Amino acid sequence: MSEAESTRDRIKAKVAASQQRLKRDCDAVPMIPQRANLPDAYPPENYRGLAAEYPLLTVAAGIGIGLLAGALLPKRAGSKVGQRALTLATIAGELGLALSKQAHDAAREAGEDGVAKVATASAPLRRRATRLAGTAGTGARSAGLLVAREAVKLAARVRNGA
Repeated sequence: MSEAESTRDRIKAKVAASQQRLKRDCDAVPMIPQRANLPDAYPPENYRGLAAEYPLLTVAAGIGIGLLAGALLPKRAGSKVGQRALTLATIAGELGLALSKQAHDAAREAGEDGVAKVATASAPLRRRATRLAGTAGTGARSAGLLVAREAVKLAARVRNGA
């Protein structure tokens, strides 16, 4: 076996060992657990909780009640009953808008909290991945320099021998 073949075999062995070490380190990274989506275990306790949990249903119910009240009202809008019903419908509409704004704000805050929790939980994994990438880059660079050094030595021997 010539010196070039023994050098090549030694380099191949080092590369294989580096690949095995990298694979072992990558397999050691823990997997992110999957949570099952659970159904709602407890129904809302009151109407306010129901409205907060299902804002679109609340809006649809308000529209339905408004249509029903409009159908039951007399044709004359000037009557006292009509005026009171119109006032109540306006109040219900304002209440629906206020509840929908509160639901929107709560959903936005929950989303921001979720993003913050994900960022906090994934920070150790990001640091470890950065460290592993740096280690792999350093190992690849040093292996490349070693291969280049050996290639220069081999080229010099071939020139001197030729």
